[in-house]
Amino acid sequence: MSTKSDDTLFDLYDREKRLLAEGPDLLKSNDEKELRAFAERLFERFAKVVRENEDLTRHSDRQEQRLVKLNQNLKTQTRELDQRKTELENLSHQLSKYLPPQIHQALFEGKHDTQIATQRKKLTVFFSDIKNFTQTSESLQPEALTEYLNEYFSEMTQIALNHGATIDKYMGDAMMVFFGDPDTRGIREDARACVEMALSMLERLRALQKRWRSIGFENPFEIRIGINTGYCNVGNFGSEQRLSYTIIGGEVNLAQRLEANADVGGILMSYETFVHVEDLVIAEKRGAIRMKGIARDVQTYAISGRKTESSSSIFNFDHPSGVSIDIDPAVLDAEGRVALADKLAELASQLREL
Repeated sequence: MSTKSDDTLFDLYDREKRLLAEGPDLLKSNDEKELRAFAERLFERFAKVVRENEDLTRHSDRQEQRLVKLNQNLKTQTRELDQRKTELENLSHQLSKYLPPQIHQALFEGKHDTQIATQRKKLTVFFSDIKNFTQTSESLQPEALTEYLNEYFSEMTQIALNHGATIDKYMGDAMMVFFGDPDTRGIREDARACVEMALSMLERLRALQKRWRSIGFENPFEIRIGINTGYCNVGNFGSEQRLSYTIIGGEVNLAQRLEANADVGGILMSYETFVHVEDLVIAEKRGAIRMKGIARDVQTYAISGRKTESSSSIFNFDHPSGVSIDIDPAVLDAEGRVALADKLAELASQLREL
């Protein structure tokens, strides 16, 4: 079995250790020839160690210089990545102003498909516009109009986002949002959130109107609101070059029609929305409307406010035969309450005589 020579051993110190181990015995010897040979071998090994250490030192210096350079390059790349990240974040922030927040977030999380595709879902749709906007805009300087309109939309949009609405679009002075896609809390809760949002908008607008008057806006914006719940087509509409995430359908048109028929400063909703919120709001039944593409008369209800404990029914009567009486004093003025009391007394007298 062959063994490797000293010159081929990799251990830098094993050879020197073996050489040094010979030293004590040789130093006791008086053989000048052996001592000289040992000294020569010791010198050779020492010189070789010095050369190897010099090589290692040079190699270490080169590696250190490479590490310094790599570290500098890494710092440069990190700065460039941070700068690129900041640029992308700024771009994302700018893009978010053109997309519904839910869609913007879904896109960056890879959860939204950009294929041209739609689905049919039951949504609650909201429309609002400003009364006599054209005439109002003509009476204002462009700078003032822009300031008031931007403030109005900013305030209304924030309220919509706070209630979980999907912002569809702004059309001049009109605003369209919907509930139920891409996120939904259920048809009933979506409708209730929409109505709560509309009431909050009107409350905030009253505060804005007061402030606007105080700074010289003589006839501040007044709005009408229409709300409808029904099946719509929702999704990506458009082309391969440009898409719009929106909703279409007869129920969307109905919401816009309700807005056009609403009182100024009021909310007009369809029966399909009313059934989900009748315990929340005081609503007056209005006339039915018919629209092309919708094969039914749509009963409408005008909201006059939220129900409170003081506005809850003071009398409720239900009979198995189908008779139901529910009296809410909040929807009656003093004269109406007296007239109703007289009519009920007359009815009670007739029932006793039968």
